[in-house]
Amino acid sequence: MLSGKRIRVNAIAPGSIEFPGGVWDKRKTENPALYQGTLKSIPWGRFGAPEEIASVALFLVSDMASWVTGQTITVDGGQLLS
Repeated sequence: MLSGKRIRVNAIAPGSIEFPGGVWDKRKTENPALYQGTLKSIPWGRFGAPEEIASVALFLVSDMASWVTGQTITVDGGQLLS
């Protein structure tokens, strides 16, 4: 038992994230069929933004997540659901 120790091990599993110069930004012009097909697979109807992943990371390192440990949080706008 780790009595008194605050060891938290969590992970973030990001979905398709689009930002200037990123993979999906390049696919938009290099492989529009793949881009559109992936976009259609996301229930929210859009790619995620880096800030949305950062928000989850900030939550996980904050005191608000002090009782969260050993979790992988999927941040994908429901992409894995489809």
